[in-house]
Amino acid sequence: MRRRFLLLVALAAGLACDRGAMPGREAASAFRGVLLTPPLEKPDFTFTDVNGQPWNLRVKTAGKVALLFFGYTHCPDVCPLHAANVAAVLRTMPFEVRDKVMFLFVTTDPARDTPERLKEWLAAFDPTFVGLTAPPEALGQLQVSLGIAPARIEIPPGADSANYLVGHGAQVIAFGLDDQARIEYPFGIRQEDWANDLPRLARGEVPTSAARTGPPPATIGAANIPEAPPIEVRAALMAAPVSTSEASIYLVVQNNGEADTLTGVWSPDAASAAMHATRRDGGTMRMEHVASLPLAPGARLELLPGGTHVMLMGLTRKPIAGESFPLRLRFARAGEYVIAPMVVAYADLDAQLTAARQP
Repeated sequence: MRRRFLLLVALAAGLACDRGAMPGREAASAFRGVLLTPPLEKPDFTFTDVNGQPWNLRVKTAGKVALLFFGYTHCPDVCPLHAANVAAVLRTMPFEVRDKVMFLFVTTDPARDTPERLKEWLAAFDPTFVGLTAPPEALGQLQVSLGIAPARIEIPPGADSANYLVGHGAQVIAFGLDDQARIEYPFGIRQEDWANDLPRLARGEVPTSAARTGPPPATIGAANIPEAPPIEVRAALMAAPVSTSEASIYLVVQNNGEADTLTGVWSPDAASAAMHATRRDGGTMRMEHVASLPLAPGARLELLPGGTHVMLMGLTRKPIAGESFPLRLRFARAGEYVIAPMVVAYADLDAQLTAARQP
């Protein structure tokens, strides 16, 4: 552990990644990150989110790939690069991968990273990124438990005390579907590396040593993967709008739990949002407002072109194909879900929704 700690201090000082040559580290076969041996268990730690609510790491990331990073929004280099690279790669991933990956940004500068600043800064990269904080002493203990050098304030020569920097760990720790972190991503990791690894992690593949011989790497056993969430959004697509006046979003939602009801939708990037159903009235197609949509246990809710859909009005920006757009779903029993539908061309809607509807 001591050797690992010293290495991480070096990383915090900004050394670039040399994955294969690092003492105490091994390249991971098939993966591009750095293998952690032994794996780290996901801590049972409760942060505070940007809305001031308790946010338990294990509970909120159950069944997800959690990318945990400690940084600060005034960081001139490491933090924006990590966030931008992960966001850029996620925009290219199919929904089933993006939906499995959560990027968690834990501020090491709570004095300046107010909830409002965290929201604004993270939304500039991806609206689904999660901003978190905790008391400094608890954060320090958490970083040490993960083998990360605790963050520290550094005042550059000639600067006043208000314009300080924060020395912090530069690696992103990736917790897999089974709540174990077997791999991390130091500063210097590239978008092509993320693009190689994130789909593998989302499928539950287990990183192993490149020197490993024998059968191919195994995937996480089903018994070790948490049960599916009560509500599982299998597809969320926005048809690329021609203007900012309106847009439609289509969903495929699986109910793995008890009977529930979709009672509302909204987006911070639209003036209004509602559920509509297209009805044939004689020779005319009309749209009608839908107040709620029931979901029986085990049933699937499909919002498809020509039928029921989410209608957004007054978009704050015109999204283009390949981007994502923030949307929140509110269920009577399961609560609120934050999702990021991928924007696709109208011509591509049918193929992608058909694939998502397969058993």
